[in-house]
Amino acid sequence: MNQFRTIRSRQSGQVMLFTLLGLGLFLIGAMAFAVDMSYLWFNRQDAQTAADAACTAGAMDWLKNVVDGVTNNGHFTPGTNFDCNSTTPNSNSSGTTNPAPCVYAALNGYPSSLSKAQATAGNLGDSVSVIFNGAAPPGVASTNVMEVDITQNIPTFFAGLLKGKTTQTVTAIAKCGIQKDTSPIPLIVLDPVNPTSKISAFDIQGNPVVTIYGGPQQSIQVNSSDVAAVSVGGSALVDLHQGGPSNSGSSMGVQGGPTTPPTIPSNFNPGTTGQWMSPSTAIPDPLQSVVSPTSTGLTSYPGDTSTAGGKLKNPGAFNSTFPPPGGWIADGTGGCSAKGGGQCAVFWPGSYPNGICLGNSCGGTSYAVFQEGLYYLGGVGLNFLSDSCVRMAASGGTYAGWGGVLFYFSGTATLNVNSNSGNTSSGCDSAQTYNTASGYPTGFGVSCDSNSSGHVPPNLPATLTGNVLLAPCTGTWGDAFLASGGTPPSNPGTQRGILFFQDRSSTSVQSAAGGGGTYAMAGTFYFHSCSSTSIAGTNGLSCTIPTSTPGPYFLNTLTMTGNSGGSAYILGEIITDNLALGGGGSIYMDLDPTSARTIYKAALYQ
Repeated sequence: MNQFRTIRSRQSGQVMLFTLLGLGLFLIGAMAFAVDMSYLWFNRQDAQTAADAACTAGAMDWLKNVVDGVTNNGHFTPGTNFDCNSTTPNSNSSGTTNPAPCVYAALNGYPSSLSKAQATAGNLGDSVSVIFNGAAPPGVASTNVMEVDITQNIPTFFAGLLKGKTTQTVTAIAKCGIQKDTSPIPLIVLDPVNPTSKISAFDIQGNPVVTIYGGPQQSIQVNSSDVAAVSVGGSALVDLHQGGPSNSGSSMGVQGGPTTPPTIPSNFNPGTTGQWMSPSTAIPDPLQSVVSPTSTGLTSYPGDTSTAGGKLKNPGAFNSTFPPPGGWIADGTGGCSAKGGGQCAVFWPGSYPNGICLGNSCGGTSYAVFQEGLYYLGGVGLNFLSDSCVRMAASGGTYAGWGGVLFYFSGTATLNVNSNSGNTSSGCDSAQTYNTASGYPTGFGVSCDSNSSGHVPPNLPATLTGNVLLAPCTGTWGDAFLASGGTPPSNPGTQRGILFFQDRSSTSVQSAAGGGGTYAMAGTFYFHSCSSTSIAGTNGLSCTIPTSTPGPYFLNTLTMTGNSGGSAYILGEIITDNLALGGGGSIYMDLDPTSARTIYKAALYQ
């Protein structure tokens, strides 16, 4: 009996021993599994971070390719796959010839010590490869997607005891690219380097006050990489304290410099919600896919092409032989504002190969009204000189329906508005004021969608005494927001389309917009020189970007001045290569708050 008990006790002890041994092995295995899995998880997170950084860097350079019109920015060619192991020596991960994704992968601990094939074979180390044929996220074209794959083979500590395998593969995939997106557009200065050493890309001197009202959170973007891209001197002021969606302040960005803003508040006032941003990523031309107007089908009005006093006469110099296209109307009728009870020439849309010149020094009439439609200008372009006064015609004429005018400058023709144009002392009749809510007829208020007072920006006076020109509301060059089917906001209404459009093939064109009294130009100012060659994969334009010396594109300059005691109201965007502001008056810019224009941006999809 005792012997039986002894045997039974031994058997129970053996069972307990084996049970404890099994539990011990299970716990050891679980701990080993936990250690190895934690190690794998941390490496997986680290690899994903590196892949995201590498892909984002590549996408930013790809975006710059589109902006600059080149194909190898960042030392890689979009559409051509590559393995980072075969680009440059691993020790030279920051070398100037290494593709941007490889550089940023290496900076995050993945120098691509293996080729893709070696990594697939299970060798210890990491491989970084970039492909352009990966599956795209929904709604994204595959040609616009770049994929960064990181494969890393790492040693295991304990799992090999159980599985017999001493390495484990960690993979990370990031997908990114460029995409089109609609966005409110700030004032954009496009030149990436500056035209000369004598002027900054954004140059404001003297004592003008430039006030931005409303629009997007970023009011101004200067794309120049120069350290002196922005210059604000004298007692000039860039006032952004009423900018942005909430009118509480907005930001100014510059890709180059200075890295600190001009003196606050003497020269720069961002308000409570704005800031100075440097460096700030360049914004490509939002109008690069907008087609240029042509003169096809337009009636030609060459005017008097004889010379007098060494000056070219043009349709502004009317006489009995060359009457204005629409005849004459008296002061106070049809929108005419002519000092001293004079008459206004009525202009019809059409082709003006010698341009239009108004003012005493043009040798003809000083006063005019413009019917809605396209004005295709050559020669001297559009000159509003001293003592001139121009307004919208109170009737649409044969081109009714546009809701405004577009002035297109072909060749070297350009805009020249003298600082004394629109002055009530000698040009406009102060008694003939323009009502900003309703204009003269229905549809000619400053806003496209309504003529009620609720659709006038709060900072705009109820009446204006000087020049008034309005861009189209409809059509190719009209309001893009309305054209896309957007619902107009209740306040301040929908802004107009393109008012001034410079021939993109013209370079080094100097345009000037000024004026006396209180005047308004409602619409976008577009003065950009660029090639008409399409970029592969986009509908945009290709510009050859200078690296250290100017040219051949991005050389146009728009100079805006406010006459002392006068106020200029620009309702719309300014998109130009270079911008100079001066004078002694006030320049108010009301930026469009709607997401009306398409821009390219870099995006991380996965």
